[in-house]
Amino acid sequence: MLKSKEVPQANVLYDVIKTVRFVEQHKGSTYSMIARHIMKGERQGRYYRHSAQLLGFIDNDKNYAWILPDGEYFLSLSEQDQVTFLINRVRSLKVFQLTESLIQSKPGCTEEDVYHLLFANGITDNTALRRASSVVNWLVDLGIARRVGDSIYLN
Repeated sequence: MLKSKEVPQANVLYDVIKTVRFVEQHKGSTYSMIARHIMKGERQGRYYRHSAQLLGFIDNDKNYAWILPDGEYFLSLSEQDQVTFLINRVRSLKVFQLTESLIQSKPGCTEEDVYHLLFANGITDNTALRRASSVVNWLVDLGIARRVGDSIYLN
């Protein structure tokens, strides 16, 4: 079973990386500061901070974030190596393992199928609905999967 905190809420992976860069440059960043930097609402600032934490790049305590060694290492890589690192990191997370397995076993599945997967694995109805798009977006952004209309396929 999945816990809600194991599933990213941030739809745009590029903005998660911007969050990591910002936190590296501004130790003690709050979610409000992050939100302003990525030009999103305050609630979104929390989502993007959480997603960077999920990847193991930053940490947070009492709304003050700081970069972790893996985040520093990630930022030191070339853009191509960052993508490879991200693919490996994302694939190490249970939610993405389950989703990749679903897409592999059911080529052409949809975001709705991913929603059902999340719901069946313990994520509440409304949360699963919102986070299914984030999970699929990350897989597409990393080139692990592709969309053809509403259908999702592995690359």
